[in-house]
Amino acid sequence: MIDFTHANLNVAVIMGGVSAERQISLLSGDAVIKALLTRNIKAQAIDGVKQLLATDMQEFDVVFNILHGEAGENGELAGILSGLNIKYTGCNILGAVLSWHKNIAKTIVSAHGLKTPKAQILKSITELNITDDGPWIIKPTTEGSSVGLYYATDIKELTRSIKLSLTTVDSVLVEKFINGTECTVAIIQDQVLPVVRIQPAVGLYDYQAKYQSKTTKYFCPSSFADKLEQALKDDAMTAFEALGLKGWARIDFIVDDQGNRWFLEANTTPGLTRNSLVPKAAAAIGWSFNDLIIQILSTAFEPKS
Repeated sequence: MIDFTHANLNVAVIMGGVSAERQISLLSGDAVIKALLTRNIKAQAIDGVKQLLATDMQEFDVVFNILHGEAGENGELAGILSGLNIKYTGCNILGAVLSWHKNIAKTIVSAHGLKTPKAQILKSITELNITDDGPWIIKPTTEGSSVGLYYATDIKELTRSIKLSLTTVDSVLVEKFINGTECTVAIIQDQVLPVVRIQPAVGLYDYQAKYQSKTTKYFCPSSFADKLEQALKDDAMTAFEALGLKGWARIDFIVDDQGNRWFLEANTTPGLTRNSLVPKAAAAIGWSFNDLIIQILSTAFEPKS
């Protein structure tokens, strides 16, 4: 980790934006700014790409990207900042594009030996081709924070959920539901953090369970057997490298009743609210929230190629 004590840095924290994850991004951004100011690092909030482009970016030494959703995670922001030769946290354009499109990410990690639930991508309900008996998970091909996540047990429910989802997004992923335990693994500067095991009170680990429920439980240490814990951490690094990710990310999995590990998706700009998963994993190895933010900021000074 870089010592920023005497660096006199000025950091632009890009947050908010116009995606469905705006509110979570604002909460994450506020937490990041408070942490930086606590360490005597100058920080200024930038609300989305539009405000970024209206700002004299030469005022800033580095951009802390906590812009959830499209522009912050699909490669757009990375492209702008790379073009301006400005340092920034998070992955480069290629890693962003590959991980943002869940179907592409699943194909790549599968080629590297990871299991991932069978899925099909749809832009229209007429493209649906059922080859199993369900149940299924329906989710946007390019969203995060479990926004727009549906569960269907029969064809009627599946069709209704797909139609509903396609009213707000261009394409959806229909994925075979895996009954098991959801968990996640964060990676920061090539350091794999402990597994966080997730236990929603009922139903799916969706947006409500993540950010609104007071009954979702998180376990870190996970209480998984040591062998399974290490296997998940190894899988996370495999996915991280296969997708060309840089700096930091969070990789989500589900472990089924037989102990099989299933890759779900990669998140290149995970939440940094007080309820978010990465801070929980960091705390398990003794990092304060402020320590975590400094660790992530340090990744901006690593090569992106």
